[in-house]
Amino acid sequence: MKVLLIHHHPSTRTLLEELSETFNYVLHCDSDPLNAQIAYASQSFDVMIVETTAGEYAWFSLIEDLQKSVPTPFLIIIGKGSEEEMTGALNLRAETFLVEPLQPKLLLMAFRQMMKRMELESQVQEAQRQAARIQQELAESLERQQEAITEKDLTYRELLLAYSRLQELNQQKNNFLAMVTHELRTPVTIMKGYHRILLDERLGKLQPQQQEVLLESEQSCTRLIRIINSLLDLSRIETGKLELLYQENDFVDNVKMIIEQNKEACKRKQLSLVLKLDKGIRRFRYDRDKVNQVLTHLLENSVKYTPPGGKVYVSVEPYFWKRRNAETVADHKGQEKERRKPEEGINHSSNAIMVQVTDTGIGISPEHQREIFDEFTQVSSNQMNRSGLGLGLAISKRIVEAHGGKIWVDSQLNSGSKFIFLLPLNPIQVSSGVNEVNEMDSIINKNQDGAAENYE
Repeated sequence: MKVLLIHHHPSTRTLLEELSETFNYVLHCDSDPLNAQIAYASQSFDVMIVETTAGEYAWFSLIEDLQKSVPTPFLIIIGKGSEEEMTGALNLRAETFLVEPLQPKLLLMAFRQMMKRMELESQVQEAQRQAARIQQELAESLERQQEAITEKDLTYRELLLAYSRLQELNQQKNNFLAMVTHELRTPVTIMKGYHRILLDERLGKLQPQQQEVLLESEQSCTRLIRIINSLLDLSRIETGKLELLYQENDFVDNVKMIIEQNKEACKRKQLSLVLKLDKGIRRFRYDRDKVNQVLTHLLENSVKYTPPGGKVYVSVEPYFWKRRNAETVADHKGQEKERRKPEEGINHSSNAIMVQVTDTGIGISPEHQREIFDEFTQVSSNQMNRSGLGLGLAISKRIVEAHGGKIWVDSQLNSGSKFIFLLPLNPIQVSSGVNEVNEMDSIINKNQDGAAENYE
């Protein structure tokens, strides 16, 4: 590791030279900013430490010019602690600002923080390289297999070996995905916890600018944790470790809870949120957390892709699901045809629950309505608030199908979307790769209202 020090006090240089043995870095020192600028442009430094001198030279402009020409290293600024210096350090995105007289313990803590971050970044880069290599091997293997099939030169044995290799690569990918997400989740969660400690001002009063920077950083950690959790869910599904905890629950209470959790998000976007519950929705056995995850994702998608002033509807109703040999019959649009609602006066008892999440958002064109349920897929037309990895609907589909249900979408571009999923009241089988866990709860019968509730 190489460190560039632009200093004006011999004591600063002496302290950095002493620390070089502890952290095993090569120190390049210069008190002349012009010479330091030449050294910075000709060499690659991992850390740059600048000791400001309040008026002797334009240290802010110097660093700003250096950052334009060469990738920015880890930046530590040492100064008197004036408001001008603090503002300049914040604008330069300095990692640490230390106030003179320099305290060795604070400098030591700054270096330890820097080493941890560099180690984590190195691990992420290595993980990305390994993922790219595995993906490249998989792509090359698939390409070779396709060429061999086209030329009709691939024998049964070669096909078997190629399939075995693909399975091995896929298993490596799944193992790698699980390992990386587990390794990333712990440090990111700790980072978020430290952010919250600082934002709660447990370690001292914060300035408004500090609060703003910390809040933005905390929000980024939250987004990263959600992405990591999605990758973990996908890893469990891919490796056959998805567990369904079947318990008898009140579905209506769960839906109301999720509606309450999303009221504030709708209020911020000035959206009307309407809940419609039909009568006769009885308790049944399902994995509450997993199904809540599905409904939450569908509702958050509707909120995200619906412009201000729009509406989001959630409806739950008992349903008679007529299935033919456990398979659904689809028309040319991929929509289910074998769907019948209970009819008045006919002795049809409901055997499923239908949940619909409807919005007045940007909609989805018909040609994209199947692929949105694939992993890592984001429809190109959905540019508004586009974020995430494109795993939410894929995971939701796996969860619903693991319950023996079905999920689909009915939408037109610029005309809103309606996501529907069915859950059988008595699932007859568990999907492949899913472990079923049963727990018996006491049965409590409750009568449900059929009134619609408006959350605005």
